[in-house]
Amino acid sequence: MKSKTENGLRVAGGCHTPGRYVRVTWGLQQYPRAGGVATPRYWLPRLFLSLWAIAAYAAPVNSPNGYNTVAYLDCGAAREASEVSAARIRQISGETLTFPGVEGPLGTAAMDPRQLEFEVSGLEPVAQYVLAFTWWDVDKLGRRQSVYLRLDDGVRVPLLRDALAAAFHKGESTWSQVLLPLPAEYVRTGSVSLEFAREAGPNVVVQELWVLKKADNVARKRVLIVTGDDYPGHLWRETGPELANILRQDPRLEVSITETPAIYGSPLMAQYDATVLHFKDYAERLPFDAQAWSGLQNHVEGGGGLIIVHFGCGAFQEWPGFEEVAGRVWDPQLRAHDPYGPFTVRMSDPAHAITAGMQDFPTEDELYTCLKGAKPISVLCDAVSKVDQKPYPMAFVHTLGAGRIFHCTLGHDHNAFLQDGARTLYRRAVAWAVGLAPD
Repeated sequence: MKSKTENGLRVAGGCHTPGRYVRVTWGLQQYPRAGGVATPRYWLPRLFLSLWAIAAYAAPVNSPNGYNTVAYLDCGAAREASEVSAARIRQISGETLTFPGVEGPLGTAAMDPRQLEFEVSGLEPVAQYVLAFTWWDVDKLGRRQSVYLRLDDGVRVPLLRDALAAAFHKGESTWSQVLLPLPAEYVRTGSVSLEFAREAGPNVVVQELWVLKKADNVARKRVLIVTGDDYPGHLWRETGPELANILRQDPRLEVSITETPAIYGSPLMAQYDATVLHFKDYAERLPFDAQAWSGLQNHVEGGGGLIIVHFGCGAFQEWPGFEEVAGRVWDPQLRAHDPYGPFTVRMSDPAHAITAGMQDFPTEDELYTCLKGAKPISVLCDAVSKVDQKPYPMAFVHTLGAGRIFHCTLGHDHNAFLQDGARTLYRRAVAWAVGLAPD
């Protein structure tokens, strides 16, 4: 049973019709009856069904390669994860909130007027873990939430502050899945408390929680693709996973996706060797403050790599300092791009580590003509516009502090990421940005 998307909602695959679905709960399988109301039919062995649920139903969409799900909680439907492994998730506070008309795990949430608390236990001190969760302000009541980790010694560590509990896809509100890597020092006692605090809105909600455990001891460079908003014609829920697939072709990389740009304000940014800025935020619906801006800049200046994709050049328009980070930014007063179609990307600097050995390549994409900026950059690739016959940079690099930055305007849609040349360019660029030799 696989998950799929219908009408903007993720649902359990295989048995879904409007008003009817199969929900997997821990130890009990429920089937719909007349009127779409689920009723227990029979019990299956607890361990068998739990393993089935984790393997087939509960896999987080954006999880890093090389990790397994060791605990999953469908919040609202249950208060404790099943006994599949030593890891446990248990809800300590809060009640169940149901969103009418929304089926599957997104339709029920753990809710509290002030703060939700979950206990995560059974962690191995020597293992590497990632916490993942889904939240969604379904009824659009302006829920803004913070996430904290409370350690056994009582210390409260901020992980994510004052973020809207939603993302925007095709211009519409949708769920947001967030991944939080746990530093080794946080799990040394084997358990932590995860707290979700209300910042705005009527209450705090969480729909799903996972604990992911690294399956091997291979050291890899950590790369985070940051998405969660864009121009309605940019379908980041299609392009983000395809970009992740491209980067995972390099076995030296561990790649995951987080669907909130607010992650740039998190201290957990220090856990990543590079981030991929794959969004265009709109402040009127997904506002960010100086904490996210300074977090991005500090991460790069401290040595973190940055890859800016396509309309990422238009991100953070309300931040005057973004041009210093991006090198070039979108100017809405300029002509945006040539009509979508085929063109040739030319190697301007074949001696650079990223483009060494690469040849000019054909692609089908938008040829951007809308960048402005005065900061010195090194153009690696360009293309000639069919509209005005002028060359425009398609990819360039520069540095900020100790960080390497690769900025590429290719990547309008899923098809653009299927072009061999673009795939090679992005894969080699990320390797360069994290300090590896491109291959």
